[in-house]
Amino acid sequence: MAREKRLAIVALTRPGLQTALRLAGSLPEGTPVFAPASLAAGGAETDGEIRVDFYSGGLPDFLGEIFHRYRGLILIMAAGIAVRALRTHMVSKLTDPAVVVVDAAGKYAISLLSGHLGGANELARRVAAILGGEAVITTASESRGLPALDLVARRLEMTIWPRDNMTMVMAALVNGEAIDLLVEPPLLARLQGELPDLGARPLEGYSGVRGEGAGIMVTWRRLPLPGPRWVYWRPRVIVAGVGCRRGVPAGTILYALGVALKRAGISRQSLRSLASVDFKAREPGLELAARQLGLELRTFPPDELAACLERHPELSRSQTVAARVGLTGVCEPAAVLAGGDGELLWPKIKCRGVTIALARVQGAK
Repeated sequence: MAREKRLAIVALTRPGLQTALRLAGSLPEGTPVFAPASLAAGGAETDGEIRVDFYSGGLPDFLGEIFHRYRGLILIMAAGIAVRALRTHMVSKLTDPAVVVVDAAGKYAISLLSGHLGGANELARRVAAILGGEAVITTASESRGLPALDLVARRLEMTIWPRDNMTMVMAALVNGEAIDLLVEPPLLARLQGELPDLGARPLEGYSGVRGEGAGIMVTWRRLPLPGPRWVYWRPRVIVAGVGCRRGVPAGTILYALGVALKRAGISRQSLRSLASVDFKAREPGLELAARQLGLELRTFPPDELAACLERHPELSRSQTVAARVGLTGVCEPAAVLAGGDGELLWPKIKCRGVTIALARVQGAK
């Protein structure tokens, strides 16, 4: 079931329902309020335009029905009741919705589930501000005033891998250990601004540091992690220029791309887009390859590619390609253009009727 983008409020008692109605009046229009059917028998009020949907059956079953339909749940009930009702529905902080528990009087808003990535900490503060109560945040980094590293990575649009190692990195930070932050030079200023206390260092000259410490390596390159308590942050700064014959299947394009990435020593997680010439915009295999990668397919008119070739004499030319498509090159100028006149990191390779070139986005930060 696809998750809706809104919030939902669930109350358990009549005082809690009144608090729910008060809260819903200050949340986006259409925020649903749910309550057990037993409260409907007592003639529960609905406060103007706010409708109450009454559910039958037990609370655990009902929460199971709605748990993954909303991006955030506000449960107005005792925290212990909420925990017992939710325990069989929780999967992962990466997928579970934000859950905030509020007492019936509205004095406390407790961030219960998905505090950082799900946004429960932020939601708890928002609820407390509306009700005039106090937000209760228990995540270790928040309580100690430390940066929430997973949120920083999300804000920077970087992929964390391996995701499970991030817990160990955060534990090291919370326990007062020094965290190493090794960063590709073009990204250094941005990371120093986001995490000034971690002392970001350039990755230039990396030679395989080893040790028992914890750290983060911010790079698009395939480099070995220094230890088991390290993670990659993968910036999406790589564009793959693609040239292909008509009718080439997506699987062949993906294979050629994988070969190019391996030879160049670049992570697939850092791909930002695919790029080609305009008349390949509706090439079925290329379109499907972009969809399967979850990437945008950018295409450029032949005259723009030709102009790019003129500006960059270092780009390769092929008379064979010129005879076929009227251009002396496609994948290299397409990659450079899609990168905003980016830096060509890996020149054209040919593989099974496909050509691939890799460029880094200009000024990627």
